[in-house]
Amino acid sequence: MNQLTKKRIRKSTATVTVLTLTALLASACGNNDNNGNASPSASATSSGSASATSSAATTTSAAPSASDEGGDAFAKYDPPIEVTTVRSTDATIKFADGDSLDSNIWTQLFEQGYGIKVKNNWVVDATQYHQKLNVTIASGDLPDFVEVNREELKRLVDADMLEDLTDVYNKYASERLKDMLSQDGGVGIKAATFGGKQYAIPRTFANGGSSTAEMIYVRTDWLKNLNLPEPKTMDDLIKTAKAFATQDPDKNGKQDTFGLGVDNDFFNYGQGSLRGFMNGFHAYPDIWVKDASGNLAFGSTQPQIKTALAALQDLYKSGAIDKEFGVKPSSKIAEEIGAGKIGLAYGFVADVYIHNVSHTNDPKAQWKVLPIVSSDDEKAVPQLFDTANSFYVVKKGAKNPEVAVKLANIYVKERYETDYTVKKDPYSTDPATKIMAAKFAPIITDPMNQNLDNYRSTQELLKTGDDSKATTAAKLTAENLKKFKDGDDTQWQLNLIVGEGGSYSVVDYYDQNGGGQYDQFQLSATPTMADKLPTLKKKEMETFTKIIMGDASVEEFDKFVADFNKLGGDTITKEINDVVSAAK
Repeated sequence: MNQLTKKRIRKSTATVTVLTLTALLASACGNNDNNGNASPSASATSSGSASATSSAATTTSAAPSASDEGGDAFAKYDPPIEVTTVRSTDATIKFADGDSLDSNIWTQLFEQGYGIKVKNNWVVDATQYHQKLNVTIASGDLPDFVEVNREELKRLVDADMLEDLTDVYNKYASERLKDMLSQDGGVGIKAATFGGKQYAIPRTFANGGSSTAEMIYVRTDWLKNLNLPEPKTMDDLIKTAKAFATQDPDKNGKQDTFGLGVDNDFFNYGQGSLRGFMNGFHAYPDIWVKDASGNLAFGSTQPQIKTALAALQDLYKSGAIDKEFGVKPSSKIAEEIGAGKIGLAYGFVADVYIHNVSHTNDPKAQWKVLPIVSSDDEKAVPQLFDTANSFYVVKKGAKNPEVAVKLANIYVKERYETDYTVKKDPYSTDPATKIMAAKFAPIITDPMNQNLDNYRSTQELLKTGDDSKATTAAKLTAENLKKFKDGDDTQWQLNLIVGEGGSYSVVDYYDQNGGGQYDQFQLSATPTMADKLPTLKKKEMETFTKIIMGDASVEEFDKFVADFNKLGGDTITKEINDVVSAAK
């Protein structure tokens, strides 16, 4: 993920809400992990519970209850043990008086409840973390466990500095941790595995997996004005986009609308993306996919991209795409959606807030969210963001290598109910002080399907009326959805998230139909990739923009592919296939 994408993801899109589910969605574009790595989806560590208790600083730690999983997963050490790690901090990590990363509600729980004393060898600002960690790695003085990125993980594996966690994970991981880390079909665990051995625990985020897929936002009042059906195929979508640009869908007597919102960095996170459009042609830009021979190839060089570019060039010529899209940032697309100038755009599950602005400005503006559509009879499969970009590893020879796994077990048990909704307890965010106690934990793994599960619980409650098994979040959500159906328009945004035709109905559809397409290269960058790929991607954006705008013919794509391969692409492709083969 490039730096611009990370910057966009860090921008908060928070809106005020009393619901855990809505709060998570609202922050889905504004979350960092504690080492400065951005996630394309919301982490529960930055979200408040529906009604958290008082300050974490005043809460005493508790030993595991009899109802928790027993056995090795949560067994207390007697006598107690001490393990070391290193940490980073940033402006989002705030403490009550007397607390710090060295002493807080989690360290108290670990020590008093489980006999584990966690000692930080050092703590630095997140901007300095990897620099400091690299010095530590070079010195050979690793702590017992540590969080690393992909490149650091690979380097440590190659240097034989890490403990093989395969048997440790199988023996000590709780069933809930195993279940949670399997929600992506094993992608994160695969990224932590080399030569058939698991060397790390992936750090996962809430709202991952299918929740990171793009979807179509369409103005249904415009469809009604033009007597058009909801687009179910790519031909439908193209017809709709052209009609929205040329047939006065808002009935103001002016040709002042655009059919498809596109920004100047259209493969990055945000409104105006073209990933979902490309996926409809079975094209997967900027990720590695399997080619016809079964080897990995760069998605942006595959022939399906050329077909998609031809369709985009046609849309541009028709006026469905703004002639000035090449200088428009994603924020401008969001602004124009809010101003009623765009009626169709690809976006993400949390982009509902943008369309809520549109409805607030013009109550006649009605939106619906649809799955991406296909250009042929083959099912359209959306591409997904990586499950994890950072990992927890254990130093080779550590006396208690299982501790990292057990700390992850404890985090999941204390943070989440059995259905993975956030517990209303001091390990969440304190609504009064805004202190995010969850961020103090040295090992964080959040359920990727948390909001999807909440959506399903809500829908089941609405369908059956039986609230005996419903979560608190589901009960609150269902109550407010009923208010919307009874005419309370203040619940419009919530309905577009979890109601009929809402963004999570699309996520549910994706999840029920195979999820999506992950990047098939889940290891660290090869030498040539690190050196050459950023420049090649810049050339990609320049070429594709020219083709869409008609400044270059569609045949220019073939020259781009030839140049891509000649300027390093062939070498990168060989390197990654060699690395993948060696890792099996």
